[in-house]
Amino acid sequence: MSGMTFLETPPGPPPRGDSLLADLRYGASFLFDPFGFVGKRFDRYGDIYYAPSRGQGLYVVRRADHAREVLVQRADAFEKTHTAFDALRGVLGSGLLTADGDVWRKHRRLANPAFAKRAVEGYAAPMIEASREAAARIASMKECDLAPLMVDLTLRIVGRTLFGTEVAADVERIGRAMRDFQRFLVAPPKVPAFIRRPMQARVDRARADLDDLVAKLCASRRAHRADPPDLVQLLLDATDPDEGGARLEEREVRDEIVTFLLAGHETTSNALAWAFYLISCDREVEERLRAELRDVLGDRPPEASDLERLVYTEAIVKETMRLYPPAFTVPRRAAVDTQIDRFTVPCGSEVIVWIYFTHRDPKVFPDPERFDPTRFLDGRDASIPKCGYLPFGAGPRACIGKTFAMAEAVIAVATIAQRVRFEYAGRRPPRPRGRITLTPGGGVPVRILRPTSRRAAVTLRST
Repeated sequence: MSGMTFLETPPGPPPRGDSLLADLRYGASFLFDPFGFVGKRFDRYGDIYYAPSRGQGLYVVRRADHAREVLVQRADAFEKTHTAFDALRGVLGSGLLTADGDVWRKHRRLANPAFAKRAVEGYAAPMIEASREAAARIASMKECDLAPLMVDLTLRIVGRTLFGTEVAADVERIGRAMRDFQRFLVAPPKVPAFIRRPMQARVDRARADLDDLVAKLCASRRAHRADPPDLVQLLLDATDPDEGGARLEEREVRDEIVTFLLAGHETTSNALAWAFYLISCDREVEERLRAELRDVLGDRPPEASDLERLVYTEAIVKETMRLYPPAFTVPRRAAVDTQIDRFTVPCGSEVIVWIYFTHRDPKVFPDPERFDPTRFLDGRDASIPKCGYLPFGAGPRACIGKTFAMAEAVIAVATIAQRVRFEYAGRRPPRPRGRITLTPGGGVPVRILRPTSRRAAVTLRST
């Protein structure tokens, strides 16, 4: 690093002005097509660009080595107090997703046992049961939109595994709350009051609904202990030796439960919807998947011990999350004066790592727009540079639920693909829509084809 010449800022667009009209124009352009908007800026200014603002400004990065600097090598210099988290904190509170510093370290330490390898192995049975129920519901249909069905599935899995309860009766209420949060969080901060006020009212109602649900979960667990303990029980029982055995406050328990309830199911449901869309459009991938399921499972449902042998199924999930990473950006703020590459980053500056574009680097992933699960087979992924693939983030703030999410997704894909085949029925591909997570805009409409049906056989012969 000695002898390197540091520059004040990377290239980037000019300031957008101080007027409300400039803010609204920028907000509308970004909101309508954030991926096209940011992609054009990367094309014009390079792998790192600087967007000036009335605050400290924004550094936007996509290259793997830049992501590694922010998330791993200088992780202590970048904190999670980015403005992107301000609105999210108003919804989720100070759970693991939004907390920072000592609060985050304490909550992470207390929640770790719920996501240990042995605990996740114990969750396999309810994951399989919920996936079989979803497969049966889908098999009874002629056509459907897979996106909301995957939300329903992952909510049931989270409810049964982490909270030890059936949330089927609350699926609609939770789904509505999530939609209200999504709309609120992506709205430009300076929209007129007559637009923002009703949005805020819906968010307040959604928050009240979730608070009521959490209160019932906690009351149930206090009345009837879970053995082995689920996440709710662990949070209620947790004591912090660094604070004289203090327990989590009621609000802290609430914030963690809401975080895992919403963020925990939303990421995997979107990954599953995208996975089945991609499978339905690629007959070769589908046939290889079905061949693996026949070889490994035969006619029986998957078991926890099968996960390590479902290598192609896992590769499908990984490649899906390369193309459509549920958490498609990672925001940070510089806590001290620091640097990225040869550029100075003053304290208070905001940084966004655009994972969506990191995963589309042609130097790392040749033909990056192509769906190719073999990228993750036979050790080929060993050539991916550190932080070149970030579906669960990296560094000390990497996702606590990675093992849980991967097991859940592989089980769901295997179980549903055993029972049904899909034919994509949309007029055009789903449009990636940047919300809290990367959702398929327009949903994933499909026709249901049963593997043993004459229609399915005809379809196979014609491809």
